[in-house]
Amino acid sequence: MKLKVLALFALLAISVTAFAQDVEFGVKGGLNFSSINVDPQEDLPNPDGRIGFHLGGVVNFGLSEKLDVQAELLLNTLGAKFEEADEIERVKLTYLSLLGALKYNVDDNFNIVLGPQINLLTGGEFEEEDKIENSKESLDANNFYKGVDFSLALGIGYKIDDSIELGARYNIGLTDNNDDAVEEGFFDSNQALKNRYLQLSAIFFFN
Repeated sequence: MKLKVLALFALLAISVTAFAQDVEFGVKGGLNFSSINVDPQEDLPNPDGRIGFHLGGVVNFGLSEKLDVQAELLLNTLGAKFEEADEIERVKLTYLSLLGALKYNVDDNFNIVLGPQINLLTGGEFEEEDKIENSKESLDANNFYKGVDFSLALGIGYKIDDSIELGARYNIGLTDNNDDAVEEGFFDSNQALKNRYLQLSAIFFFN
């Protein structure tokens, strides 16, 4: 499944390149402020966010003066923390994320980005810390969390000059990632788990 997704993404990138008037390459990095939406929440405490990072490559295809297509391949670290009186449950996730978004240039500096994103789970863990016994137990997240996550990204960007662009983006998870039918992890099988995160970043374009 993951190989098919990567192949489809590569095919779309080649197709867009054929229509592009201008192509820019760059690198992107920054911070993620993530959480997990649990529905129904039931007896779980409200989740605390996890601070992670993102790093990867960007290709911007200029279609017209106002419209671009921006493709990104990023490594993302996400997750959340659920803290109770006697224990802490942490979810730590690592994704390879592929974005294909429309980028509307409001003017020479300001832009708006909207598009779908595919997130491929490459690793992670569910960590349970017992405050009373001062012990920890870790479980492989791949056993409880789905391997492919679809989301929608909406953000804004500000281009300082031809080489540097700053951006803020909110990513809304569309996939119920709960893959724990036998309830061996933190969550009940009837609870939908959707990733949410705010992304603050800088892009450096090669000119």
